[in-house]
Amino acid sequence: MKFGPSDRKLFMPLVIFLILVVLIAMFGFWDTLSALLGSLMMIILFAAAAAGLLVLTGLFIYHRFKRRI
Repeated sequence: MKFGPSDRKLFMPLVIFLILVVLIAMFGFWDTLSALLGSLMMIILFAAAAAGLLVLTGLFIYHRFKRRI
């Protein structure tokens, strides 16, 4: 199969376009992944803070009732 000069002129912009599409898709993927992981970490951090607050409240109430007995 033989390619002529017009085929080469069409091939190079197509390769550059495909590389550009792949780069945009990659950066979009990583931004989306970082957003999902960031939101997951915020939920985990909120749950840890809520659990810590619950433990501190429980200790406070326990020590308060322990003194009265």
